[in-house]
Amino acid sequence: MFYACPICDQQLVLSPSHTNLSCSNNHQFDRAKQGYFNLLPVQRKKSKQPGDSKEMISARHDFLNADYYQPLAEKIAQIIKQQQVSTLLDLGCGEGYYTRQVKQRVTSLDTYGVDISKPAIIKAAKQDKQGHYSVASSDKLPLVDNCIDLILKVYAPANEDELKRVVTDKGLLLTITPGPRHLWQLREYIYQDVRAHDTQDTVFKGFKRMSSENFSFTICPTDEHRVALLQMTPFAWKANEVITEQIQQAQNLNIELDFVINLYQTLE
Repeated sequence: MFYACPICDQQLVLSPSHTNLSCSNNHQFDRAKQGYFNLLPVQRKKSKQPGDSKEMISARHDFLNADYYQPLAEKIAQIIKQQQVSTLLDLGCGEGYYTRQVKQRVTSLDTYGVDISKPAIIKAAKQDKQGHYSVASSDKLPLVDNCIDLILKVYAPANEDELKRVVTDKGLLLTITPGPRHLWQLREYIYQDVRAHDTQDTVFKGFKRMSSENFSFTICPTDEHRVALLQMTPFAWKANEVITEQIQQAQNLNIELDFVINLYQTLE
């Protein structure tokens, strides 16, 4: 494993029993019964239960497992397979949907998933016994230097210095961000004047953009899944009970999913 101690940065070594990690300074971290490691020290927590709640993760899990986002997952897997990488970090992996989808199509990958939400990592680890999952902050990734060939970032927050630190020489960063018309039909219920998303390219320090493309398709979720989709977005804060009920009762509502997919490589 490529884990680093979140307290002193020394490399963590897996015990012969595979039940805990320890570093040369005798900091130890036990593997939870679900298979993950909690590598988020108390002093780095900004709240008692950071990240998405158990209820939010369950709703997202149910929605994603209905495979509305499968075309995006297949596209991500296709891009990763073309790069011929051996290690993948899913940054802000949530309940691990994209990691699992990619591994079904690129079986040789050694995968790491990190998320600040403990309920998310519990669900991810339960469903993927071969992956390496840890509760951790993107501001301080519990990984040694230059160990990851490709970082997948689907909407997740990131620390540029940490991205550059953990990726290998000529390593890659694959980002998924909202396209101009992402969730347009949902937003029409919330805003009187719906505007296209700003898709200005992010500049990541130490990386150069290799390619960029738009990827879009349309879904028609069930009543319950429409509400679950709404709750997965920042727009949920803008939707009161009346708007939420209108969205739930809408008949055969086709919703546009629109993404921008950027591939970056580290600068030499």
